[in-house]
Amino acid sequence: MDSTATKLLRVIIGKSFVEVALVCVVASLAAFTTFSPQLRGAIDLADQTRVAGWVNDPRLPETALEVQLFIDGKFIASRLADDRRDDLVSAGATTRPNHGFSFALEQFKFSAGEHSAQVFAVRDAAGASKILLPVTAAPKNFQISR
Repeated sequence: MDSTATKLLRVIIGKSFVEVALVCVVASLAAFTTFSPQLRGAIDLADQTRVAGWVNDPRLPETALEVQLFIDGKFIASRLADDRRDDLVSAGATTRPNHGFSFALEQFKFSAGEHSAQVFAVRDAAGASKILLPVTAAPKNFQISR
């Protein structure tokens, strides 16, 4: 009787390990498709007149991503990253040239001093939700002089 109980216990423990492994694989795949580490981009320029750069998802090379600009942590503007950037194709960063963005800053009245610009790509998440993924690891700092 003990050997039957021991065998049953081993089967249940083995089944539990398989279930945990399966859940980990499914969760990893879901996270990878939602928070794609393949997102590529850069802020090439940040100064008192504009913030410009590019962003691309290699899984969707024809798709221009929506980007949002934040200055000093505050939302400033949103637009599609669809400016033509032939240099990106030449450099091998993307297969399509329409992934650039440029935000004009003249209409905003920033105080003199140092400011930080961060651009986020807007991505679909579960349901109707959206998530923001930073285009660069760190904000780009720039100076405003008066």
